[in-house]
Amino acid sequence: MNTVNARVWRFAPRSSGQGAAWIVGRGQLPVGLARLVHINALACDLQSVVDLQTKELEARLLLSYVDAPAGSPLQLDHQSLIASSRHIRSFVSECAGLGLLTAASEALFSWTDGTHELNSFDALPRPLSKSYQSSGVRPDLLFHVPEGPIAGEARGRYRKQKALLPKRLLAEQRRRLAQLTTWSAAHGDHSYFMSWVYVGPAGVAVDIFIPEASGSGDTWLTDWADTEDGNSQEQPFGESGADAASGPGALPTNQKSPTGAMASGVAGEEITGLKPLGLMVEEPTRPPQEIAEEAMSRLYETAPEPTQEATLAGISVRGRWVPADALGAAKHEVMVGVLAERPPRQVAMRERMARSEGRFDVCLDGRLLTVVRPVAAPKPEWHQLERTLFDPR
Repeated sequence: MNTVNARVWRFAPRSSGQGAAWIVGRGQLPVGLARLVHINALACDLQSVVDLQTKELEARLLLSYVDAPAGSPLQLDHQSLIASSRHIRSFVSECAGLGLLTAASEALFSWTDGTHELNSFDALPRPLSKSYQSSGVRPDLLFHVPEGPIAGEARGRYRKQKALLPKRLLAEQRRRLAQLTTWSAAHGDHSYFMSWVYVGPAGVAVDIFIPEASGSGDTWLTDWADTEDGNSQEQPFGESGADAASGPGALPTNQKSPTGAMASGVAGEEITGLKPLGLMVEEPTRPPQEIAEEAMSRLYETAPEPTQEATLAGISVRGRWVPADALGAAKHEVMVGVLAERPPRQVAMRERMARSEGRFDVCLDGRLLTVVRPVAAPKPEWHQLERTLFDPR
């Protein structure tokens, strides 16, 4: 398991579109490298072409820029990053943003398998799509926890300054907090939070913004964060009331509030419930789960067969190890694989991370499998992966 330097902020609206934010905690946020790669590189439009080799290429590219020795803070190959095109820099920083939003939510909500689901706002299942505005300003992800749905906004930005974490709120952050506050009010005071990831020569860091009226109190701060002493200075955010209420992407105030029930029948793979992020907003003509299963079957049929028998919990697995060597000698190898059918229930997420510490990192969502290992470490045997993922002891 790796970490990133993280700050937790509270913020509260003070008037229409305006408010204040203050720091309430700091710490090293735990991040699973395979999870980071899995969330981004395997995001795809299941109603379009799904190609495993393309997913391998995306995973290799992202890992070529990431330097993450076991147990250490997440780092990026900064010299290679600044030498790359703007498109590549955006790909790397946005991948970090989306991955760390999910890592933050897992730590903040103390997720355990079977108690949450995750949707993209661009791929909401049919019952939920009618509850949310389909255009204008929207968050990125929708997390379903027992207390109800929580929207998550992810931002990833390159920051060249030596001080990776800015001392004051950025103008972009102030504007986005105001927009999200307006979005929440338009959806019946919908719960939400925002993560803002910085990548640059100083490494990787993240600011996490949580509304004061979230109803969760200080339970958001888990064992990875140390609380502040209460001396953090408030910082204002937002624009004038008129700009915040009627600016680009403002939502109508008569928008219906979504239900707090957990969604089911969603489009995509699910053990932890991650849904591919590229699906179109239009409602599919067939059940989403049917589309997802067909896509996974196509992936399995076209995936390279392993050179030796590969099974997890008695289920055949297809995939291969490939080096993350887009920038030279690889520091990691990654396997993107797919199972022949859905596996049994996994053990808790934190337990899986602890079991593989220092040797490999593994993520399994439904039939999709991602394993990352340092090139200096031996390749994990299938029985080791199976024990890490499924052994209840």
